[in-house]
Amino acid sequence: MSHKDIWSSDGRERSVHFVGIGGIGMSALARWFLAENWSVSGSDLERTSLTDELGAEGALVKIGAFKRIPGRPSVVVYTNAIPPSNLELLDAARRGLRIVSYPQMVGEVSRRYETIAIAGAHGKSTTTGIVSLILSRLGLDPTVLIGTKLRELEGKNFRAGSSRYLVLEADEYARAFLNYSPAYLIVTNIDREHLDIYKNLMDIKRTFLQLFSRVLPGGALILNADDSNLIIMKLDIEEIARRNHLRVFWYSSQTGRGKKVKAALQIPGRHNVADATAAFTLATKIFHLDEDAVLRAIGKYRGSWRR
Repeated sequence: MSHKDIWSSDGRERSVHFVGIGGIGMSALARWFLAENWSVSGSDLERTSLTDELGAEGALVKIGAFKRIPGRPSVVVYTNAIPPSNLELLDAARRGLRIVSYPQMVGEVSRRYETIAIAGAHGKSTTTGIVSLILSRLGLDPTVLIGTKLRELEGKNFRAGSSRYLVLEADEYARAFLNYSPAYLIVTNIDREHLDIYKNLMDIKRTFLQLFSRVLPGGALILNADDSNLIIMKLDIEEIARRNHLRVFWYSSQTGRGKKVKAALQIPGRHNVADATAAFTLATKIFHLDEDAVLRAIGKYRGSWRR
């Protein structure tokens, strides 16, 4: 499906339907479309606070499946948890509607921005949240798609910004992040996770190397020097960076800069210090923001939903 297929309405109302709209990622994406003044509909098996919020924000939400998807949406988006036998997907296929997966749709959205992606086995949401807080408080006004609710986003998992920047939590499950082509990529760590998808740790490393190769030429990698799995991959990473003209910044919570971050951060935990150090490195090395102002912003972070 081409870029034109999604964004050209051919004179029809711009509308999108979500199969599984209540998921934390799907609901954030639905909010992006609402902010862009698209008509949004969707279904989910269970009523939750997220489905209630989306309904209040203007989406047409049904608990249980629609017998027929309402209207004729420009695109139907489904979560990977939905089986091919789903009635709405079958209806969409029968009617010739455009059907894309959630990560494919996020990839299409991300290409409309200068995207900052945050990946890793652990710490993605925290790092995404702190990056979002820094950039929004210091005037860069990013759009944010994140896989959790943030107090700093008024309890939501989405922020509508007016700048060219998108801050995106990039999930490795089912290799979803290979749909994205970020300008800047933070990787917090690599670990043996999602072994229902990946064969082993080597398979996970190879997939992350594929992700590094998808960073746009002239972009940057921000990588955790305290993570042994990333350090083992250093020669491969440097070769990708040389080939694609990427800058590489290694950060560590053990350095003087990490200690400054620890002193500024108001929530405990070494993992939180590491995640905040990643955000600090991005803000100061990529965007050249004032260190003291960045540290003050970090001090305002209060943690995320379910954290």
